[in-house]
Amino acid sequence: MLGVLRYKRSLLLSLGLIASGVAYGTWLAPIVDSWFVERSRDAGFVLNDLELDGIVRANRSDVLAALDVDKGVPLLSIDLERIRAQLELLPWVKKAEVTRILPGKLKVKLKEREPFALWQENGQVRLIDETGHVITGRGLSNFAHLLMVVGHGAEAKASHLYALLEEFPTLAGRVKTAVHVGERRWDLIFDNGVRVKLPEAAPAAYDAEAAWQKFAALQTQYRLLEREVSVIDMRLPDRMILRVSPEGHRLMDGKGWAT
Repeated sequence: MLGVLRYKRSLLLSLGLIASGVAYGTWLAPIVDSWFVERSRDAGFVLNDLELDGIVRANRSDVLAALDVDKGVPLLSIDLERIRAQLELLPWVKKAEVTRILPGKLKVKLKEREPFALWQENGQVRLIDETGHVITGRGLSNFAHLLMVVGHGAEAKASHLYALLEEFPTLAGRVKTAVHVGERRWDLIFDNGVRVKLPEAAPAAYDAEAAWQKFAALQTQYRLLEREVSVIDMRLPDRMILRVSPEGHRLMDGKGWAT
């Protein structure tokens, strides 16, 4: 028993010397020879405890499959960098940290991607994060409250659009869908179906930000979204073009509401 304790102390001292000047989990495992690994196994440095931290929406079974480690394997034979890379291939995982804790623990800490918007292209809807990275196309009913962006390239520019809209958060909360038109500009569709057409973004003198600010001021003054209009075109700097809704046409024709 005393001999085993001395052996463990000796091995721990060797590990401490090696780890003192380098990042332990970055390069040690690939260069440890089979003899050293086997001696570490004999000393009891084998995997017997796995700690997973940060799993909220990711599938636990997918995480375990990416780890691909078995209880009882020598702790020093585990390739931490390979595991980290495998974990970061999972849809929900943005960043992974994998560390050994001697004598027998492997700790995995995950940072998951945050749901940001829904992206629709060619009839397919997927959940994206703020960078436009596709997370999943399943279970989307849980994210129906998020903004829907539509069109090719819309996912990459969704965060920029969101930053623009948030200048007027109450008004932004009523935008349900944003259609990326010609990969150049946005049409905003509000909760009552009214479509607001914005011009292209900067560097034009009159850009999407200026049009959004102008629309917010007009909405405050004239309550445009409560009018009988279907389209509000804000693309021209010197005028606003309104398209009257079918109900508005009925009123203009003096037919009123059907009874």
